[in-house]
Amino acid sequence: MHSGEININQYKIIYNPDIALAMYRELAAHIEQIEDVKVELFWQESSEFSYLGSQIGGLWLTYAPTIPSESQILIKKILSHYGTWTSDRKN
Repeated sequence: MHSGEININQYKIIYNPDIALAMYRELAAHIEQIEDVKVELFWQESSEFSYLGSQIGGLWLTYAPTIPSESQILIKKILSHYGTWTSDRKN
């Protein structure tokens, strides 16, 4: 790591089954209340529009690995409150 470079964790979170756009926005608002955590929603990758499905594909969570373990546990509790999710870490 070069001097001055910041080490961050970035995770792609996807819900299965999908959750609605309003739920994604509510979820993001809850998680962003945790200090030093950033949330970004990303669009569904499918080219098929569905009125019953979500237009959001998931969210990116970004935070430093040095955030307190209590914050990491809280993030997982909030994510689980909204349903079943999977996570992939971006390198």
